[in-house]
Amino acid sequence: MKVRPPTLRTKRRYLLVRVFPPWQETGEKALYLAIADAVTSLFGDVRAAVVQPAVLSREGEHAILRCQRGTEGDLAVACSTVTAVGDAKIALRTVAVSGTIAALKRRLLEGGPRKGPESVAYGEKESPAFRYGRHKVDVLQEGIKKQSRVFLTDHEREEI
Repeated sequence: MKVRPPTLRTKRRYLLVRVFPPWQETGEKALYLAIADAVTSLFGDVRAAVVQPAVLSREGEHAILRCQRGTEGDLAVACSTVTAVGDAKIALRTVAVSGTIAALKRRLLEGGPRKGPESVAYGEKESPAFRYGRHKVDVLQEGIKKQSRVFLTDHEREEI
């Protein structure tokens, strides 16, 4: 079978999406089902068929999604309404939209690799901490009943 020439191929757009919180593990299929459900509930079955959402990969805290050209805005809106994947509470934020996967991967590498949780002394004991960009740090504290998040501001941080 011959390959279709570029003029006859369907045009697609690719979205780079950040998954919050980054330590939440979700499978690609479960993420796809949550996004497809969000697109269907917002725009209906007909528009969801036009958008054709797909999850291509999930690497760390980022996922690459695919849709038809012209519908990337609809997919970005639907991603912002996703609040859970299965039992895991998550949020999806669109970082970039591109016509090629290679451009998104380049963009991902330019942002620099995110480190896993670092250990921070907060209070009397060590706690895992996650850094977002330059300004926000989340510290997870284990309590007697449950795990709680502590948000630190610039005044509370001490850089070494």
